[in-house]
Amino acid sequence: MSLDLNILWFILVGVLILGWSVMDGFDYGVGGLLGFIAKNDSERRYVINSIGPVWEGNQVWLVLGGGAVFAAFPLVYASVFSGFYLAFMLVLWLIIFRAISFEFRSRVSSTSWRGFWDASITVTGLGLSLLFGVALANIIMGIPLNAQHVDYQSLFSLLNIFAIVGGLVSLSMFMMHGSAYLVMRAEGEIQERARSFALAFGYAFVVFTVVFLLISPVFAPRLLGNSFGIAGDIVPVIMLIGGAGVILTAKSRSEFLPFIFSVIGIIGAVISIAASLFPDLVPSSINQGYSLNIYNAASNPHTLFVMLIAVLFGLPLVLIYLFYAYIKFGLKVKMDDSSY
Repeated sequence: MSLDLNILWFILVGVLILGWSVMDGFDYGVGGLLGFIAKNDSERRYVINSIGPVWEGNQVWLVLGGGAVFAAFPLVYASVFSGFYLAFMLVLWLIIFRAISFEFRSRVSSTSWRGFWDASITVTGLGLSLLFGVALANIIMGIPLNAQHVDYQSLFSLLNIFAIVGGLVSLSMFMMHGSAYLVMRAEGEIQERARSFALAFGYAFVVFTVVFLLISPVFAPRLLGNSFGIAGDIVPVIMLIGGAGVILTAKSRSEFLPFIFSVIGIIGAVISIAASLFPDLVPSSINQGYSLNIYNAASNPHTLFVMLIAVLFGLPLVLIYLFYAYIKFGLKVKMDDSSY
């Protein structure tokens, strides 16, 4: 199998999704945990400031991923939005409310004002973590694309059993990731609570992943019957290794191992999705011939080449910025006058 531009772009989109899952994933996790792990306003400020210096920069991965799909595989946008329009609008509103919640919460010295925006951070973090898994599970299962690559289905049809379990996998994964991040970034009581949450969500992630894999032969046979044979079938084991690693290290002395194992679990999840789909991007549940793949949904070769050059120049700049941000603000949370 030659590595042509279409395959290269499939890999590149996967790398960008992985970057978003790892970097923005702990943002969603920390946000979703806010209402449970922090007991008062001072602790909530502390938790928010664990991601305060970096959460806006981490969203660049989502913009890059979305832009890459639009540039390389524009037909995917046109088709998926036909059936996922309301779901995407809900995701968009959650992203908007999440952003303004961080910026608005400290603008007024009022308990009720801060309480409202803190609740918004929690709800949006949980909601986004769940909905992304629901969307991806539906795509793995296949959506009813017709011959014109149009998807006519309602918002509620997306909430099937397989998709809900997929949503619970992503929810527990991001909450586990956020907890492991707080173990690394926080100190004192917050860190100890984060260890307990990492342990609990590590167990949840393993259980939901096992359930997801067990029901996949019924709802999505391609997940364990992909184009890569045995090599593709054992990839989901990486997810379980990551979850088990978090369970085993959450209560250890290490501040880094839970996060490292959480990243391993996310890598396993992203590779599993990629392996189950390839060479499709959006499989059709009506007729395999109606599916969108890396060839019939792609831009012309000239566009793919030009955009590849642009990404290869732009991606290192993003990595340099992120590296600088984490070095600048240090490992542990520091509270000062500029804090949220």
